[in-house]
Amino acid sequence: MAFGAITDLWLIIILSRSRSDYHYMPVASMPLWQALLCSAVTAVGLFSFAAAVNDVLDAKHDRIFSPRRPVAAGNIGSAQAFLVALASLLLALVGVVSFGPDAIVIALMIAGGSLFYNGTAKYIPGVGLLTVGLLHAGNMLIPNEQFTFTLPAWLAMTHGTAVATMMHVVQSKRPALSMRARWLLASGWLVCSTVIIGFGLSKSTGSFWPDSTPIYGPFIPLLAIIAFIAVVHRKVKRATNAAIAAEKIARYGALWQSIYAAAWLFSWGENWWAVIALIVAGVGFGAMTLLKELGGSVAQPIAYRG
Repeated sequence: MAFGAITDLWLIIILSRSRSDYHYMPVASMPLWQALLCSAVTAVGLFSFAAAVNDVLDAKHDRIFSPRRPVAAGNIGSAQAFLVALASLLLALVGVVSFGPDAIVIALMIAGGSLFYNGTAKYIPGVGLLTVGLLHAGNMLIPNEQFTFTLPAWLAMTHGTAVATMMHVVQSKRPALSMRARWLLASGWLVCSTVIIGFGLSKSTGSFWPDSTPIYGPFIPLLAIIAFIAVVHRKVKRATNAAIAAEKIARYGALWQSIYAAAWLFSWGENWWAVIALIVAGVGFGAMTLLKELGGSVAQPIAYRG
């Protein structure tokens, strides 16, 4: 599921290098292979850190409600999981150092945000669900925190928040998403949206959306959003129980980050890179499906899964 986080970073790298505005930044001056490799290492490290921290802090809860998770099942001890989390964070910092000191600060803030979410925020739905989205948006700032076209970061925040909210509702998690929590979530999303988009508008020296992009550019990400809504609605409707529905939301939610990256690249006229993003999405989906099959997460024949 980290493939989506990887393509988020690759998107900002490609778009940053396509414009002369950021020629002075490490993301533009370092070799392309180094930028792509370091960002992939960073994304995997931060994703693994968040996953390991979640398993460590939720071990007692998982023994009751999710006994098949690694720590809860006793396949790995809490101390070992903590070491995995620490090693993952160190791996992320090794990857991020090439992008400069600001990128290191952002990576540490994301790691701190993961701790905040798993330790406190997820027990306050109006705060926790938005925190998930903000972590997705913050991840995209790592290669270039000065990138003024902030719509991809806004979409990442919105998508992450929406996926987390759908999973929370489908699984009937506690505490429930009360009316007060919904108002808090909606108002928080509105404020964060204003800040993210407003930052880009205030820092743009020319057109917010580059003039060199195809005339159909703005419609491609919109089509990707519509497609995600349609696919998830169909998958959830066909799911036989809440656990399977939530798993499909998480899986397709992670996959769609790569689809969004391809959509943004197509909208900028970076067609070859868009095709690569779609290939990464296919590889990621194949890997998730294979791991699910090997793990035997569902008892039905392969032909009936998807």
